[in-house]
Amino acid sequence: MKNFLRLSVLLLIVNLFSCKKAIENKQRDILIDAMTNGQWLVQQYIEGTVDISFEFYGYRFQFEENGAVHALLGPSVLDGTWQGDVNNYSITSQFPSASDPIKKLNGIWKITDSYLDYVEAEMNTSNGKNILHLRKKP
Repeated sequence: MKNFLRLSVLLLIVNLFSCKKAIENKQRDILIDAMTNGQWLVQQYIEGTVDISFEFYGYRFQFEENGAVHALLGPSVLDGTWQGDVNNYSITSQFPSASDPIKKLNGIWKITDSYLDYVEAEMNTSNGKNILHLRKKP
């Protein structure tokens, strides 16, 4: 009976960890599907206290499941990488060869709010807090 109880407790613990991992995997799948299904626009970008959203006018962003992201402006394409972290509610993006304004997206963004068609995030920098609002292109 004692061994049966130990085995039952062990199986319960394994199931709890498996269930937690399954939930994390599902959250990650939802994040990836939302980000990779369609193109995104910078709706708002506030650098410190200055709204520089206009600098991103015309840019579209295409996220891919393999971690690539493309900043599209007319026929021009700037390639970068992205990674979502559902545990820390953050997205990391890097555009290594980009200049302004796209290089302002480089870094780790803490997600403050999101849904399937928008993401609100912020990043602390040496010059203050930057705020980013992405909206899925209709």
